[in-house]
Amino acid sequence: MDELAYLHGIPCVTAVFRQQPEHFAVTELLDPHAEQQGEHQWLWVEKRGANTSWVASQLAAFAGVNERQVSYSGLKDRHAVTRQWYSIQLPGQPLLSWQQLEHAEFKVLDARLQPKKLKSGVHKGNHFSLELQHVSDMQALIGRWNSLVEQGVPNYFGPQRFGRQGQNIAKARAWFSGDLRQKLSRTQAGLLLSSARAFLFNQIVSARLRNKRLTIEPGDALMLAGSHSFFVAEGADETLNKRLQQGDIQLTAALPGSGRSQVSGAIAEFEQEIICAHTELLEGLQKHRVDAARRPLLVRLADAQLTVLDEQRVRLSFSLPTGSFATSVLRELIASPATELTATTGHESYDEVISE
Repeated sequence: MDELAYLHGIPCVTAVFRQQPEHFAVTELLDPHAEQQGEHQWLWVEKRGANTSWVASQLAAFAGVNERQVSYSGLKDRHAVTRQWYSIQLPGQPLLSWQQLEHAEFKVLDARLQPKKLKSGVHKGNHFSLELQHVSDMQALIGRWNSLVEQGVPNYFGPQRFGRQGQNIAKARAWFSGDLRQKLSRTQAGLLLSSARAFLFNQIVSARLRNKRLTIEPGDALMLAGSHSFFVAEGADETLNKRLQQGDIQLTAALPGSGRSQVSGAIAEFEQEIICAHTELLEGLQKHRVDAARRPLLVRLADAQLTVLDEQRVRLSFSLPTGSFATSVLRELIASPATELTATTGHESYDEVISE
């Protein structure tokens, strides 16, 4: 991540982020169906110092079912206070007495019957509230924050996607080359494929920022805001540029995989040159039939607010769409975000600080 380009230049303000879970709150943006009936029990859960899948296992144990019957829309960070929905399919059963489930690391705030299972990725995004401490220059921080709100930040996949010290990429290379002796589970294989594709995306975004190619070019794939639909621009005109400035459409970068390039012309050659510098990753993705896709180059902060708590502390609050990382916002805001975490529990996991 240190080698990736910045949109607003390298930040000079320093601060400490997340000394304890209460300094980082994440709320999933998802409204259940208004009709409260069906065989799926949806649970609005608040957790602290616990990862998403571990909580799912505890909910399954309470309901007396296999963990595979518990679903959730996305992972939430372990070292935080987070709120998200889970669902459990329990045909023919009334709502269980979820208020009797007491645990030091999570609690069920609400339970309701729903007609459908909660599927992965169906929420609109996440709302984040975080506290920065020991801010070195408050006025500089406020000025940079305003720039981020106005212009957005690079939509990088955060370091969590790549494992501790980036080890997922090294493992992916070894796996693709046949040098990995470890037998991978389906989940582990999926994680390595996701990491490899995210790594290539980050390289493309960084190169485009470094080369200052942030305007619409002929052959660019432009995504409609709030959707995954995109179209290829034949050329830039006043209407398209205005829509880009207003945030109605977004520049995109490749999530490489199988299939033809979804852009054309000079921008296609530009992306291909970057991808070809990591041929083994592309070939591995294609071998395992990972479909190519597009992802917005930049991400904008919604409902953004900065509250000064005292001379050295601020609270930031903002919403991000599904798939975007709060860590990428922090990276653009402060220099080398220092993180000091208090001890939590022993069930180790590395959930993502992501709007997933």
